[in-house]
Formats: sequence, C-alpha cells, structure tokens
Amino acid sequence: MGVAAVGPADAVAAGKLQPDLLVDLMMTDVLNPAEGETFYAQIDIRNYGNGASGPISVTVSVPAGLQTATASVTNAGWDCAVSNTTSYTCSYPELAASGRASRLNVPFIVAGAAPGSTVPITTTITPQKREANTDNSTGSVTVAISGTCVIRGSVWQDLDRDGQREAGEPAIGGGPDGALNVRLWVRQGQAIGGGSTTVNPDGTWSITARTELLYEVRLEASSAYGRTVADVGDDATDSDMVTSYQFEPTLLVASAEFNAVHGGDYVVDAGLVTQS
Repeated sequence: MGVAAVGPADAVAAGKLQPDLLVDLMMTDVLNPAEGETFYAQIDIRNYGNGASGPISVTVSVPAGLQTATASVTNAGWDCAVSNTTSYTCSYPELAASGRASRLNVPFIVAGAAPGSTVPITTTITPQKREANTDNSTGSVTVAISGTCVIRGSVWQDLDRDGQREAGEPAIGGGPDGALNVRLWVRQGQAIGGGSTTVNPDGTWSITARTELLYEVRLEASSAYGRTVADVGDDATDSDMVTSYQFEPTLLVASAEFNAVHGGDYVVDAGLVTQS
C-alpha cells in the first residue's frame, strides 16, 4: 500500500499561523423599535484562528427603512464612520489568536420602515490577512418594526359556571368590589410594550398597544371572585383566562400568550365566578 508524499508547500501551509475572524453574535438592544426611535445593533467579533488578525475592518449595513443616527461612533476601542448612506465602516486594533473584541454598538433610527415588517442588518468583516476560513465573516440580525394593535375584552359573571356567557349573565364593572384593572404583561425583556387600563361599568375594556411581541392579558379583581373554566364552547362567548396566579388579597388571572402584530384586533374576555 502506497503512502502519499507531503510536499514542502503543504507542510508550510499546515503549520502556518492564520487568523479566523468570526461575527460571533449579532442582536439588537430593542426587539421592536417604532418609527422615529433610536436603537442599537450589538455585534461581537472573535478571532478563532491560531494567528493574530491584524487591524480589523467591518462594514455594518444600513438597510432601507433605517438611517444612521450619527456621523461617527467611538466605543470601547471601535471607531466607526458613515461611509455613505447605506453603511457604517468600523475599525478595531488587531486581535490575538482566540481574542475577542469589545462589543460594537452601532445606532440606527427607524425612518420609513413599514410597521409590522422585519428589517435585516448585516455585518461583514474585510480580512486584512489571509484567513483559515472566510465562510464565517458575515453575520446578520433582523429587527421587527413595531406598529399598533387593539386588545380588548369584557369581564362577566358566569352564573352557571359553564364557561359560556349566556343572556342574563351580568357584566362585572370596575371598582374595589369588581374588576380592579387589566394589564398587558410582556415576557420578552428587550421588547417595548405593555399598558394597563381600568374596566368600564359595563365590563368592557380596551388598550391600544405596541406590536411585534408576545402579550399575556392579566386581570386583577376582587377576591370575592374566582376564574371560570376557559376555552369551552363558542370562542365568541367563552372565557379566555387560562391561569390563576393568586386568590388573596386580590384575584389575579391571565390569558395564554399571543403574538400581537400590527393592525391586529384581539378580544380577550374574562368569565368570573363567585368564591364559595
């Protein structure tokens, strides 16, 4: 059986120290910015190679619907300038093998992006030295542009405890002996949204809210009440409160999470029963 010979050029290449710059992470500090608001793309660059990189140069795109927020950016070793209306060009000193650059924060303003759309931002590294791998020199993140939606519902007393509102079953209005408040709870820490309102005497409530995030409707009411069964029968007349968080000193119940998108109209009703 023959053994392939290793030429001198192959031996040199195998032992050569080369950088491998990678866009290790891209995210935004706000998940759902709205028109006119400023947010930041947060970018991590790392050298996974076995050799130093030389000075680093990256280009961060400014896609349609966004615009640059400043003519230049300086943060933690990075220097960025707006090279044209469609990109930032940023530089950083060389990274040693296995080195990580300080996080790059690049500002953007939402300017003309359609509410409810997603806008991609891309970072591309321009190598200054030959790299071991060039397939990982680009990273991207999409940002969802917030719009508005309406979230509304009614609070009623389920006299026969069947989970359906029938004729004659009364509204539970706002007040210390009835429904105290309605709140929109947001689980996503980097999202902007939420809101709260009181309940009208006829048991109805409505909130105009930001979108492109997950909401849970939470109702606080007098502890004289409990939660009826949820999602039983006709969706137009059932109760949408699926979780009970507390019963004392007040009742706190909540809906399932749902994705709120621009232009949506969401009805979340609450059926309550008297505590026995």
